[in-house]
Amino acid sequence: MKVGDRLAELLLENGVDKVFGVPGGQTLPLYEGISKFQGAIEHVLMRDERSAGYAADAYARLTGKTGVCDGTVGPGATNLVSPLAEAHCSSIPLICIISDVAMAWEHRRTRGNASQAMDQMEMFKPISKWQVRITDPKSLDNIIDHAFRVATSGKPGPVVVCIPEDIAGQDFAFRDPVTGRDGATYPATRSAPDPDSVDQAVAALQKAKQPILIIGGGAHISGAGEQVRELAELLNIPVVTSISGKGILSEDHANSFGVTGTFGSPVARDLVMQADLAFFIGCKVGQLTTYTYRCPRRDTQIIHLDNDPEEIGRNYANSIGLVADARLGLDAVLAGLGKKTGSYSWDFEAPEAQYEAWYAENTNPEQADNKPIKPPTVMGIVNQVLSDDDVVVCDASLASGWAASYLKFSKAGRRMVAPRGLAGLGWGSPAAVGASLALKGKKRILHFAGDGGFSYSMQEMEVMARYKLPVLTILLNNDTLGWIKHVQRDYYDQNYVSTDFSHVNFSVAASGFGLRTYRVNDIAELRECLDKEANPQGPALIEVISDQWTSPVQSL
Repeated sequence: MKVGDRLAELLLENGVDKVFGVPGGQTLPLYEGISKFQGAIEHVLMRDERSAGYAADAYARLTGKTGVCDGTVGPGATNLVSPLAEAHCSSIPLICIISDVAMAWEHRRTRGNASQAMDQMEMFKPISKWQVRITDPKSLDNIIDHAFRVATSGKPGPVVVCIPEDIAGQDFAFRDPVTGRDGATYPATRSAPDPDSVDQAVAALQKAKQPILIIGGGAHISGAGEQVRELAELLNIPVVTSISGKGILSEDHANSFGVTGTFGSPVARDLVMQADLAFFIGCKVGQLTTYTYRCPRRDTQIIHLDNDPEEIGRNYANSIGLVADARLGLDAVLAGLGKKTGSYSWDFEAPEAQYEAWYAENTNPEQADNKPIKPPTVMGIVNQVLSDDDVVVCDASLASGWAASYLKFSKAGRRMVAPRGLAGLGWGSPAAVGASLALKGKKRILHFAGDGGFSYSMQEMEVMARYKLPVLTILLNNDTLGWIKHVQRDYYDQNYVSTDFSHVNFSVAASGFGLRTYRVNDIAELRECLDKEANPQGPALIEVISDQWTSPVQSL
């Protein structure tokens, strides 16, 4: 059997049904192998290797299975650096298959003496959990088995598998049949917390006067939504989330107060500041969620539940650590609490009223200065048509902030994905492809992007059209790099350098890719377009001419 055929068979038997990539001459043995399992595993042709990695990332987030992408030697591999870095920082498992020059040409690698060659494995070391080069076909089965184990165990993340051209094309007598173990599913292993640590956490919760839950994306990975809800209701305390944790609790639940942090609401921020105990669950307690590590306050008692012991106490030294899977960790805390609910002094009526007033003021479509349209108004209109089946995909930068702050998910679950690991522009369009394929094209994908980020990967509209994916892109076009321009206004004496673009009519470009397109300048037009795309058949784009100066960024 050819090595490429065996590799495709191993992927299939581990539960992989999609591989995202762009072909190169050296990766064709894998493509040939995939073609022999048509109907069971499919190769998805993207327009850029970066896009392949981003699509695989979103596919993994929404399926609970490892994403797989491929790239050819040299320039294909270098294009995969950004998506692997995002997955590594977001704890998303990927298997990245890259090709390499023939082993006999090792001495020709330096400076591309052999075509496209470079020392490519070194560049993946900071952004992946394991990098391995297959030098003998007989090691293929064990290496792929271990690659899935590494990607899905502990803190999930990417693994790079490199196959030299001469190895990939070999015919080898593989002795054993492939036996599937569904290795792509994650988390592959779950651990429970130390009982003594649970006792400390329970005692701290019972002692606190105003505890709060802060939920990160790890709770979604673990599938801990029910446990979060049960704990919040048992203690009757507020729940806020990071962007990645958004949706863990229905956002019309009485205990839910939305996203906290730089891209959150001021009400969520104020609740965290009032708390005397913050219980972080599946959250790395990063810069944006904590307003540069100042919210919660430094004197706040911290309980931190995470499966990575390196994260606990990293930013708050006074943390009670629960090293465990989020779901099992919460099960242990709930068992320790029993029916003891504590006596807390939270008053939910005031913050709820504050949130509603803040939301109404910012999304009010009748604002006198609402032309060009302000993005919060767009989100308010989208909320009116948002269904429980819709899934939201956001590009990086301000697009993630608008959706995180203003969209309201009345049904719990992983309803929104955004690139919060590395936060690189251009994630949105290919991620929308991966998300839609993960959901088998059965749910509407609402894809939010700004014109700056959209320009990085707008070519992936061709993939949306080719697969007839129900992706509705809502493009906020303000002809500028908004975040950068705002910083230059506030900290560089309004010296605007390299932030403004010529105006681009993206709706015309999108129509060339085969999308239905709309270009709107006022709220009435936006409502009409959204009504037309309630059940999109294939992709569409709504280009909203939007305000340059409004920002979702909250300060402390």
